[in-house]
Amino acid sequence: MVTTPLARAFIALCAFAVATGVATAGAQKPTLLFGVVTNVNGVRLQGVELLLANSERRVVTNDSGKYVFEAPPAGQLRLMARRIGFRPLEKGFKLAAGDSKQLDFELEGIPDLLDSVLVLGRGGSARMADFWNRRKIGVGAFITHADIERRKPYRPSDLLRTIAGVRVDTDMGDGRPVIRMGRTPIGTATRRNVVTLAGDCRVNYYLDGHFVPMGTFHMDDIPTMSIEAIEIFRGPSETPAAFRQRETACGVISIWTREPPPKEKPDPPFGWSPRD
Repeated sequence: MVTTPLARAFIALCAFAVATGVATAGAQKPTLLFGVVTNVNGVRLQGVELLLANSERRVVTNDSGKYVFEAPPAGQLRLMARRIGFRPLEKGFKLAAGDSKQLDFELEGIPDLLDSVLVLGRGGSARMADFWNRRKIGVGAFITHADIERRKPYRPSDLLRTIAGVRVDTDMGDGRPVIRMGRTPIGTATRRNVVTLAGDCRVNYYLDGHFVPMGTFHMDDIPTMSIEAIEIFRGPSETPAAFRQRETACGVISIWTREPPPKEKPDPPFGWSPRD
């Protein structure tokens, strides 16, 4: 087939355009690293920190236990998953530019033997057995009376200010702060986004294992030193079955009050004997 110089130039230009388009399309394909973090029982964990070795890149799992890195570096990499109360776990993997790779983690909880011994020494209150079992599993956030005595908060709600995923806002005029626990999106969301998602979502309260109707109670109604322990569950994925009688999307706070000390029998009068 005979072609003119002008036709050959046009064909070459078209071929260049096609090649450029293919290369551009390939360059636009994102590199993704994603996965799910659970405990050994398969319960998804919120607030787990994922760190890429030898870099400052980090993300935190959302309330469904999911995480995602967008465009992480390619090559031979190592990723660590860690959260308080669990043994950190590190995995190596290879990632090429433009690849998408799923890397899941299963974290093992660290039993807290010191508190277990302490509870048994006090008599092992049967009413709080479920609290200690849930704390051992490690899904949720837990505050013991020892934590309260160490921190000496002005009011109970101040104990929540250091809990990831919980916001203690300025009070709305009644002198009591508003406590919010909203769903956290995947990735490194800004504080503004979290506020938007949380909205006016209010938590449910349980007191000594019993549901408290919404609007009739606030945790600051109880003197701080009257509290034995607090459980915080920041969404449905953390909330145990015992607290799912109602909607749990806004979070659950379970408060356990201190039991009064056992009454001691008075000493018998001087000179008294059982035969008198």
